[in-house]
Amino acid sequence: MSASLTVDASKLEKAMKAFIGNTKAEASKEMRIQARMLCVSLANSTQPFGLGNDVKKVGEKAVTRDIDRVYKSAASASKDIAKLSLPNGKTKTQNAEQMAKALAALVLGKTGGSKRRRTESAQDLLNRIRQQPYVGTQVGPFDGGKHHESARYGKSKRVPKNQFVRQIVTKDNPLARYFKDKRGNVGIAKSGWAVCAGILGGFRGIPKWVYRHTGGGRVNDQSQTGLGTFSKPYVQMTNTIPWINNVISSETIQKSIDIQVLKMIKRLSIIANYESKKAGL
Repeated sequence: MSASLTVDASKLEKAMKAFIGNTKAEASKEMRIQARMLCVSLANSTQPFGLGNDVKKVGEKAVTRDIDRVYKSAASASKDIAKLSLPNGKTKTQNAEQMAKALAALVLGKTGGSKRRRTESAQDLLNRIRQQPYVGTQVGPFDGGKHHESARYGKSKRVPKNQFVRQIVTKDNPLARYFKDKRGNVGIAKSGWAVCAGILGGFRGIPKWVYRHTGGGRVNDQSQTGLGTFSKPYVQMTNTIPWINNVISSETIQKSIDIQVLKMIKRLSIIANYESKKAGL
């Protein structure tokens, strides 16, 4: 599955013709160079915006925040609940902090009774809280990310700020692995452009945290096609990541193309001046 984004490449085509026509650069080689540079620009413009290590950290932080809105470990939930403004429990001493400790003890198995009974008691205790974000929250084994996927919303597929916690997990390790795996996905959408850049001449300008992901890009290189009545040389780059439409718009791609045109014009001017001086003009 690949994304379909329609943009106007007429300016780029005209600039390419002018560039190739006014320099001694081999047309096929120059077309691949410009296409590769455009891929780097598109990778930069795909969310999370930028290519620096700080951008990677921002992306990882966003992933962590989204998952944390859906799932909580017993320790994390206990800290949150202890800070809630809760009415007293069955006795005057049952305040929010004591309720949080009791919940953690039940989930972590620090009290007597069977695992099933402890989970039921923890659920009963949690049901009495009913304060945001612990409304309708379930206690149980990690569900493998189903609640996270269903909570993601909108074109950007982010978890809303007002999301209620869906689950307090009874074991931390599966959740910790899920956090790690999802953070490792940061950069996948960009990697579609990176793969194209690699095919066209290399990953220069694209960091490893992006091109570590393989696949997701396809290049149809017709740069050596002879110019004729029914044919013309071109290079087609396709980002085949299924959700690419969610992280870069056709307007942004068009802007990247227009910026590349300006860079080509600037380069043409530099080369033209060089050739004039070389010719003694």
